Amino acid sequence: MKSKLYIAILVLSIGMIACRKEETTVFPDYDKNWLVVEDNPADATTHARFEFYKETGIPFYINDTIGTQQRKDLFGKEFTYYEVLSKNYALGVEQVGAPPLVQNFKYCTKPDVPAALAYLRSDIMPLLPKNVHVPSILLLESFSSNAFGTYAFKAFNTVLIGEASKIPGMNAATKARFKAAIMRAMITNTVLSGKYNDILDRFYGVSRRFVTTRDIYYMGTWQFSQFVTGLPAGTVATLQTLGFISNDPRNASYTPYTTWIDVSIYLEAAFANTDAQFRQLYGSYPNIMTKYGYIRQILADMNIPVQ
Repeated sequence: MKSKLYIAILVLSIGMIACRKEETTVFPDYDKNWLVVEDNPADATTHARFEFYKETGIPFYINDTIGTQQRKDLFGKEFTYYEVLSKNYALGVEQVGAPPLVQNFKYCTKPDVPAALAYLRSDIMPLLPKNVHVPSILLLESFSSNAFGTYAFKAFNTVLIGEASKIPGMNAATKARFKAAIMRAMITNTVLSGKYNDILDRFYGVSRRFVTTRDIYYMGTWQFSQFVTGLPAGTVATLQTLGFISNDPRNASYTPYTTWIDVSIYLEAAFANTDAQFRQLYGSYPNIMTKYGYIRQILADMNIPVQ
């Protein structure tokens, strides 16, 4: 009888402990949607960010810490949780070599916001298809990355945009490059989502057909003489003759490490140049022009106007 009573007390005690743990750890708002801009009419900057969010559905931030929340740990101790935008590159595709990353950044100031929002409204939003999802925008004074420069960087749940204070003073050529980087960062996920795989396979195949014993992507330029075949007689194997606009941005001695880096380079070049400018730059390289045609085909299907 005593043993049965002991077991019953033990079971009851375990149940009470479990209930206490559940009461301690359950917090109904842990799954809060943080990517929402709340209005504050008393703060002109916050109100402007809210108006942009209401118009476009895109949260706009000037700080990567976008919220806080009081929580309790497993032991019932209260702590402050900080929701921070991720600045890690994320496409859901193969990573080769050092992953693209933001190496440092500097916050912008509130006076930079009106001109940046006006620029996005006039130059970016009219080009952006409705079906392209931009999780959020983080406006910065500056940042640097090992693969995508200083203008725009596609991170996990945000698009970083730099040069905030310089936007009003940019000349036409700089603005063209700036717009190109932002558009590339915003649409790359959609381009690589699967819908355009057939076109992209042909795009990759333009360069891949010249190397049959290994992949041409992530190949050292000094290896061209060993592996490249099939170029017209008298044509020297270079990045451009093989259909690459440039080397991988992380290493000048290699072709793009991955196919999606190649796509990103082409997207940015297509936005940065008019068709006439692109042809003037690369018209003497048939393989580049063929790949450019595939990129323009994708952009046309997405209803993105190209010049």
